[in-house]
Amino acid sequence: MTDISIPWGDDTLTMALPADWTVQQIASPSVSSAGEDWPERLAGALSQPEGVPPLAKLLSARPGARVVIIVEDLTRYSPLPVILEAVFREFHHAGIPDENVEIFFATGMHPPLTPDEAAGKIGAGLAANIAWRCNPWRDRDAYVNLGQVRAGGACIDLLVDRGVVGADLRIVVTSVSPHLQAGFGGGYKMFVPGCAHLETIRRLHLVSVPRRNTQQVGQPARLNRMRRLIDAAGSLVDASGGKSFGVQYVLDAENGLSTVAAGDIITCQRMLAKHCSAGCGIILESPADVVIVNAWPRDFDLWQAFKAIANTCWAGRDNGVLICLARCPGGVNMPTPKFPISPRFVRRVVRLLGANAMASLLTRLVPTLSGDAAFFVRLALQIIQRNTIIMVSPAIADADEKMPGLTVYADPAEAFAAADDLLGKGPKRVVVFPSGGISYPILRR
Repeated sequence: MTDISIPWGDDTLTMALPADWTVQQIASPSVSSAGEDWPERLAGALSQPEGVPPLAKLLSARPGARVVIIVEDLTRYSPLPVILEAVFREFHHAGIPDENVEIFFATGMHPPLTPDEAAGKIGAGLAANIAWRCNPWRDRDAYVNLGQVRAGGACIDLLVDRGVVGADLRIVVTSVSPHLQAGFGGGYKMFVPGCAHLETIRRLHLVSVPRRNTQQVGQPARLNRMRRLIDAAGSLVDASGGKSFGVQYVLDAENGLSTVAAGDIITCQRMLAKHCSAGCGIILESPADVVIVNAWPRDFDLWQAFKAIANTCWAGRDNGVLICLARCPGGVNMPTPKFPISPRFVRRVVRLLGANAMASLLTRLVPTLSGDAAFFVRLALQIIQRNTIIMVSPAIADADEKMPGLTVYADPAEAFAAADDLLGKGPKRVVVFPSGGISYPILRR
């Protein structure tokens, strides 16, 4: 019997696999350790940025400037208090008063942060003394319409937060990691969808939905429609006024800054995406019968944890089983339609009618589905058509939440037994992704 261990919040979860399961690969990211000197490397990047003047020079050239710092929300784990300390040192040296600075959480359509959550995210001192707010995605009056953006044969109307657009200097602070639809995160994705109105967010996700089951995670920018739209939108924001400066990085396993780059937003995002691809794209020799994926570190809620399934489903063979483990301290945080239908029956229907036909039917029946929700519905149906999905989440199981097509267990042993029952007797080849929220497979052809 083989034991496997995975990160589980601040602890480690160890599980015993069935006797006839053979682990053919532990697919762990190989991002280099940040080391203890990463704050010094961050300071160096601010003074020697890519493609633009140093941050100190940008600030000194704009006395009395209104500055917006755009940061990630609770679904990411960047060490923002330390990063922002370095940024604010530059402000103080340039004489920028605190009242001229605003921190904007690029929440997109995610829930807004509470005061306690904001204090935990950016530090109690900044949360108490610097104005901060979250993306008001429902308030149409809070946005400026910058016109249409076209890229890759797609078009969206660009509505971005009025305060972000009107800032003299926008500082984007973000990690770059694999993203199931945009290839890689980071860059101008903090503007769109992070600072965008509901209409723009919906349209962005809808035009980027693949009609066939295609791996988008890890795609280079030139091939990825969503990334091209995002970058065109960010360039339009900059053309409307003000200046943007990026502080971007790839995180290591301890959430330290393994690689950091500052300056031109697109240049740095592209460079870090290459680093991320080398560390987080994991070469597999062949698809497995069972894929065990831990949603860490994107395991805040079910909405985020699903991304680990989409990231790693390509590691499983057709009709294989994917078992996703997710803590989900934030609960479900997504619509949960409750149908009195077993997951096995849902999969039979999807395989009979086809994922795209089912998705089109659902979006007609429920026209209020937001763009990202419609994308997830289509993607989930495509995955269910190919594989059986089992989830292990004590938090979701204890809340007795039901999701169509998804069986949820509180105990990993129950999930392993269910997978054995589905696949039948005999040995099983297993691939384990301990950090499925930030890694993805690359299959040898």
